[in-house]
Amino acid sequence: MDDRYYIALGPEQKGPYTFAQLQSMWRSGTITADALYCQEGFDKWVPISSLTHLLDGQSAPVMPPAQQPALAGLESDKRILPALILCFFLGVIGAHAFYAGRPRQGILFLAFPVLAVLFAIVMSSADRPGLASLFLPLALIFAAVFAFGDLIRLLVGAYKDGSGRKITRWT
Repeated sequence: MDDRYYIALGPEQKGPYTFAQLQSMWRSGTITADALYCQEGFDKWVPISSLTHLLDGQSAPVMPPAQQPALAGLESDKRILPALILCFFLGVIGAHAFYAGRPRQGILFLAFPVLAVLFAIVMSSADRPGLASLFLPLALIFAAVFAFGDLIRLLVGAYKDGSGRKITRWT
């Protein structure tokens, strides 16, 4: 097998690889059954699970796998309208990011107001209420600027879900 293989892991496409390299990545766990592969000349991505018996070193014949659409054509199952509503009303606490399957981004959004409130409590108990009253609005403005950026990305169809697929359908 001297063909060249390309691998898609989520939104990332890598390659070309030889079959021996593919086999080594499979055995080391670098690629798993949820990865997709494509050979030079193919226009469709195929689940790597259709090659598992060959990757494991067995000599069973390969049955032609059911072809899947190319990775670039995949779109998110999330919808713009709910994400937009969440972003507009609760964007400063990251509700839209949690909806889109981006928990790390959501936690970062949540961290701004939570840390601001904690800082305000500490500063007010340290007899510095002026600094405390300044920090909370600044933290909320900072979070609002990032939420506004996400709102724009949602409106133009450039916002991606947690798997890296664009959210393109409104409802």
